[in-house]
Amino acid sequence: SFSVHNPTVLGADTPMPVLVSALGPVMLQIAGEHADGTSLWMADEKAIGEHIAPKINKAAAEAGKPAPRIVAGIPVTLCANSEIEEAKDRANRVLAEAETSPNYQRLLDRGEARNVGDLLAAGDEESILKRFKQFADAGVTDLSVRLLPIGDNRDELIASKYRTREVIAELAKAVR
Repeated sequence: SFSVHNPTVLGADTPMPVLVSALGPVMLQIAGEHADGTSLWMADEKAIGEHIAPKINKAAAEAGKPAPRIVAGIPVTLCANSEIEEAKDRANRVLAEAETSPNYQRLLDRGEARNVGDLLAAGDEESILKRFKQFADAGVTDLSVRLLPIGDNRDELIASKYRTREVIAELAKAVR
């Protein structure tokens, strides 16, 4: 614990939640007992529903704490459903560095996703909303979205990013 003297006092009146990037059993135990939740990357619905959520929720309950937050980081691309494979290929090119990490590889092995493209929520609004709901059904309390635009040039990529962001803002209302 620490304190800071700050005469301008910027900040909330309530304690700030602490989330731990917990992927394995020991860290999930620690996060459940001592933190407010976990923040994830490279975890699909199966890994969350069968590994992450049960372990962190059990640890929190045994420590007498409320159910922890489970924040799933997922890439999202708004596109025509016919462009989903293109979007997955882009995800695998742009975001694949994490797949080589032994920790993330173990997490992928607990689920059905084999690469970051498999984690991608892509397609039209209905497809993305369906994927968001699958994460919620697995125990996810919050989504941390990584916009992954597609296009053949800078202008198309920028337009794709803004369209995706606008749609996600609307879809968020449906999964709250």
